[in-house]
Amino acid sequence: MTSLSFSPHLSSVATVMSEMTRTDEALMKILGVKPAFVRPPYGKYNDRSEQVAEENGQSIVIWDFDSRDSIGASPDESKEEYRKVADKRPPTILTLNHETYETTAHDVLPYALDILRDNGYNFVSVAECLGGMEPYAKRTDPAVRDDSWTC
Repeated sequence: MTSLSFSPHLSSVATVMSEMTRTDEALMKILGVKPAFVRPPYGKYNDRSEQVAEENGQSIVIWDFDSRDSIGASPDESKEEYRKVADKRPPTILTLNHETYETTAHDVLPYALDILRDNGYNFVSVAECLGGMEPYAKRTDPAVRDDSWTC
């Protein structure tokens, strides 16, 4: 799933398309895939970003559970949030976590996987969760690295 850095409520269609295209180009070069799904930053999107996603062959996907790591929740607080949601047992849980936080990747997620598995949840991709959709809008061979690869 592509994650974007723009703010769709402040951006023109051209800006939103540019952000999506640059991210997709990087993924196509490096991995040879263009995701079929896009996660808007902060979960904010509007008609403009929906239009761009559709024109780009992608669907917008929003989480229904936030570990709160990006707003400063401690690992123990995030774990408590996971315990609460596991106890409620909704039929599906699409989580938002940020693997760029070491404590999320190495402390919170192992706990979350264990508690959710212990409560009968299976782990599937977004594409599978949405009924077996194709996870990629496009597939090809990864490119050979050249001078156009920049961050």
